[in-house]
Amino acid sequence: MPQQTIGIPRSLLYHKYRVLWTEFLHALGHKTVLSPPSNRAILDKGIALAVDETCVPLKSYLGHVASLSGMADAVLVPRVVSLAKDEDACVKFMAAYDIVSNSLPGTRLVEYNVDVKNGFYESREMQKLARRLGASRLHAFRAYRHARRLQNEWERAKSVQQDALLDSDRSKILVVGHTYNLYDELLGKPIVDFLDKQGVEVLSSEYVDKPTARKLASNLSEDLYWTYNKEMLGAVEYYRDKVDGVIFLVTFPCGPDSLVCELCQRKLKDLPMATLILDEHQGEAGMHTRLESFVDIIKMKRAAKERESGADMRAEAAAVGSVS
Repeated sequence: MPQQTIGIPRSLLYHKYRVLWTEFLHALGHKTVLSPPSNRAILDKGIALAVDETCVPLKSYLGHVASLSGMADAVLVPRVVSLAKDEDACVKFMAAYDIVSNSLPGTRLVEYNVDVKNGFYESREMQKLARRLGASRLHAFRAYRHARRLQNEWERAKSVQQDALLDSDRSKILVVGHTYNLYDELLGKPIVDFLDKQGVEVLSSEYVDKPTARKLASNLSEDLYWTYNKEMLGAVEYYRDKVDGVIFLVTFPCGPDSLVCELCQRKLKDLPMATLILDEHQGEAGMHTRLESFVDIIKMKRAAKERESGADMRAEAAAVGSVS
């Protein structure tokens, strides 16, 4: 099997499946190369390739694919349609392969399809990709099993690591968003990093056990059918009584994300929430002011609650003492 260098755009589902993809390709004997971390030049390149109505993450994705030109023999662009029989992925994941192939016609792409509704499962489709890359049937099976095991272990470790933060005495904020927003170096990561510096524990909607999140999402909506938005909604439900506030990171013009924000704001009225809408023209100064104000409110509410709890405990102790 001839070794190839496969490019992986550092955008969209990379932030969710990077362990799966890289370990799978390495187990097949191929090299991988990542596009550079997101920056303004990459986004501008994607904007030039996309139609105006395209969402910001997909514009950035096109820029990442374009930045891999000359660096790889082929670029991995999976097509994800549905991950469960009664759910759908966002349309950009359904169309990503076709959009990239039409926007960058000179780029060689490799792909696999996930469409559970129509019988295309990740395990089988990734093994088909391995066969197209020259692997034997047994090699393909072992490579997928190895990569999926490591991906599962990574996800579990992240969930355990995050739940450990709940023991902290500091205020806790759940940041809700897609991984391609939260961890993109240009879009959401600067916001998460800024919050880290404000003396609060920052938790991510991504690091909640996925089956648990999907099940809990039904407590807030029984009709939501976008898989990744359902996981976000379930994360809010999982942490609702464990955090002091929630910040939603939404990229313009995402309709499903806006719906999730609205659902939470209507049904969880006692939980402080803020929504930050990111676009290709965002500036940091106003964003930092809003974040600082929200953190101050969270800390004040937490301090007031702790004083109230302390007063109740003292009153209870006094009552017990008077009885004795």
